[in-house]
Amino acid sequence: MLWIPPPVLFAILVVGAYVSSDLGYRLGRRVGPRDEAFDHQLGIVRGATFAMVAFLIGFAFSGAASRYVERLDIIVKEANALGTAWLRADTLPEPSRGQLRGALRDYAADRVEALRQSDVEPVVAHIARANTFHARIWKAGIDGTAGNPALALLVLPALNEVIDLHTTHLSASKRHLPVAILVGVLITAGLSLGLAAFGHGQIGRRFAWLDLLYGVVLAAALWMTIDLDYPRYGLIRASIDPLIETLGGMRGL
Repeated sequence: MLWIPPPVLFAILVVGAYVSSDLGYRLGRRVGPRDEAFDHQLGIVRGATFAMVAFLIGFAFSGAASRYVERLDIIVKEANALGTAWLRADTLPEPSRGQLRGALRDYAADRVEALRQSDVEPVVAHIARANTFHARIWKAGIDGTAGNPALALLVLPALNEVIDLHTTHLSASKRHLPVAILVGVLITAGLSLGLAAFGHGQIGRRFAWLDLLYGVVLAAALWMTIDLDYPRYGLIRASIDPLIETLGGMRGL
């Protein structure tokens, strides 16, 4: 789904909503008016389906929002960890101080560039280079603190946090709404649109604007949920300003 541009995805959801409404209307025309008991049961099923759609979309959106905030928090933690490691590099003797600072600055620049990407391929390339940066950072820290346990206790934990947060961030970026739940939400939303139009078909009168309004609202809610769950994909982007500011400080900007 992520290879589909966001505006095209929204258009597909709107078209799907229209198709669901049209199928429901046509089925209602074919079934025709029924007795009062049937209409009563139809109202119960329709109301229950609408409630289920509201619950599922609310659940999906809430989960996506939580994961979005979690990613923002990790970016802040990563920026703070890099800033702390940069400051503690001052305690190292030369040339380890310069080597560690250079490794941290290059790593921060690579992180910023990676998080600016929207396509998968460049991001994978940046992730593949992360281990090389980690090795440079750790070697500079080990060399600079060799024979000084007190200095090692000051510098190495900060470097370890920088490295660990990369794994934490990578794990968080892979947490999304399960595909099975997303498919279930889409199917249930389609059924609710079909049931809404089914009654219109029974009486042979089409309320196109009402069906369109409901369909667009559902499509927008689903689209925002998907967009929010993939913060490097659509219009809703996770801010990387903390990392940019940290990199600027390393460069003396």
